[in-house]
Amino acid sequence: MSRPRTSAIDLSTALPPCPSFMGEALSRSLVELASQSQLHWRIRKNRPGGEERDREIGSIWIKPRVGEIVPADRILVTNGTQNALVVIMRHLCKPGDVIVAEKLAYLLIRPIALSLGLIVIGVEMDAEGVEPAALEAVCRQASPKLLYCTPTVQNPTTAVMSASRRAEIVRVARAHNVAIIEDDVLGRLHPEAPPSLYAHAPDTTWYIMSVSKCFAMGLRLAYLAIPEGLAAADVFRPHLRSSSMFANSLSCELVAHWVEGGNAGQIVDTARVEVTARQQLALQHLGRFGAKTVPGALHLWIELPPNASCDAVVEAALAAGVQIRSARVFSVDDQPPPNAIRVAITGPQDHAQLHAGLSIVAEILSAHLSHDPP
Repeated sequence: MSRPRTSAIDLSTALPPCPSFMGEALSRSLVELASQSQLHWRIRKNRPGGEERDREIGSIWIKPRVGEIVPADRILVTNGTQNALVVIMRHLCKPGDVIVAEKLAYLLIRPIALSLGLIVIGVEMDAEGVEPAALEAVCRQASPKLLYCTPTVQNPTTAVMSASRRAEIVRVARAHNVAIIEDDVLGRLHPEAPPSLYAHAPDTTWYIMSVSKCFAMGLRLAYLAIPEGLAAADVFRPHLRSSSMFANSLSCELVAHWVEGGNAGQIVDTARVEVTARQQLALQHLGRFGAKTVPGALHLWIELPPNASCDAVVEAALAAGVQIRSARVFSVDDQPPPNAIRVAITGPQDHAQLHAGLSIVAEILSAHLSHDPP
């Protein structure tokens, strides 16, 4: 199938849904911020780790997920999730150390770890994410320093850990002295999510919540809650001269304005509505292929039968003008990935473009599943 297009429809990137209310809130808030006489003084310098007000705002924003107001001296504000991961890994690990992650995970976790000289091992997963028995086995064999995972709306499988599974993962991690990095980027979009791992184990969990999926990726802002007994200033000290690690001052001001004024919650509420509408549209097209999704997920996960190659489906989609991703992209080690694809639903700006992209993917899947490969 070949359909020439001036540009591909992006069903590969899970962008924030950006409902119309977001545009209205942004326009209004930027005008209100610009009217503040001291704003230009507040943004004229860097904010390594965030100023106290920024860290207090972060604590307020993550409270619904962690269950408490984390003291500001245990909050760091970073230039996105990637920077937060670097801060944690440099603090906990040295070159040659082993870390573990879900077998399929955030596609940059492996490159970041490798850039720091770390070894990454994938842990087997089931319908709830990390399997406790598999984690136990890896801990006994490899003595990892930390576990990276996304318990709520896992990327790419959409798995959500139950409360009992979260408690079991914490038990295994504690038994083997393994720190936990919890990436909760979609936690605010999934209203049914059980309490975070941090709520179960604030003594050993490093909790990250970026604003990239709720608000905008371009804000480059993430809040990092560090475990009890540690001081954020000490953790961030090695990065005090690394301005690429600092959160953007104007982004800090904007998010603080939203959190204090109530717009942040409204943006998330309207984003949930938009995500639900897009999921319903996507399932109309792809539900018959076994597509999986959950509330708050910005993508669908489709496991393919043996007679259809996920890589061939991705290539055919691209040739037809649609970008999607195969499971291979999310593999954290060199083990064979499952035969599956991820279809993001929030890249297109409107439902018409999303409908067009999904229609093409559905046609390609129908064609590839209708016959055995040569």
